[in-house]
Amino acid sequence: MALQDSEKIIDITHLHKKFTLENSNELTVLNDINLSVKKGEFICIVGGSGCGKSTLLRTIAGLDLEFEGNVAVSGKDINGPSKTRGLVFQEARLFPWMTVQQNVEFALDGVPKAEKKRRAKEILELVHLSDFAKSYPKELSGGMAQRANIARALVDNPPVLLLDEPFGALDAFTKIQLQDELLAIQEQEGTTMVMVTHDIEEAVYLADRVVVLSNRPGQIKDIIDIDISRPRHRNDQYFVLKKKKIFNYFFEEKEIEEDYVI
Repeated sequence: MALQDSEKIIDITHLHKKFTLENSNELTVLNDINLSVKKGEFICIVGGSGCGKSTLLRTIAGLDLEFEGNVAVSGKDINGPSKTRGLVFQEARLFPWMTVQQNVEFALDGVPKAEKKRRAKEILELVHLSDFAKSYPKELSGGMAQRANIARALVDNPPVLLLDEPFGALDAFTKIQLQDELLAIQEQEGTTMVMVTHDIEEAVYLADRVVVLSNRPGQIKDIIDIDISRPRHRNDQYFVLKKKKIFNYFFEEKEIEEDYVI
């Protein structure tokens, strides 16, 4: 069902993206992407390496404006990066000479000092890093550094948070813990989240909908509703079937039995 305009926070229509190579040939990365995301929704984008997932995310972020088509956020065409869209990369990219709190405060350019400290304290409590506010990045584990990275992206309260494989470099146990924390943040803050991931199980665990991209040039093969109540259980039969449905787009596998087609 098409979303009403009042529900949309991200609206992408007929997005085409090409890169010019050194030999002057053109490489089409994204082909006719049409996607609407509603306020408060959690979207995961999956697809093979090189299919344009991160390019799509960078386009929404306003980091790449050379494309055909239209990308609008909150009803306004994007024309560059904006505080309305936080961005989290796979690497934490914290300033090593700053403490955790200073790294978070850095995102609040132009905000009075006392207000910076208040808001940084609030967001560090939200990501469970209050006890490490005065620590430096070298003193943090990978999971803690990524928490700080997420805190910096959220401290200005953007309505949209874009995440580019934020847990890809973490061990399995830390990844699971941070997935739950991210869901808790989304529920508390009501932030719209769009996340790129290679991990199909992660996508099914987190998302309200999973966008499946084809191999390059990236096109939307399917958008799958993950209509499973939370908390979700990874071994639940319906959860496994959703994983299989996505998995089957990329690999030859036994067809899902007719009784369980979703």
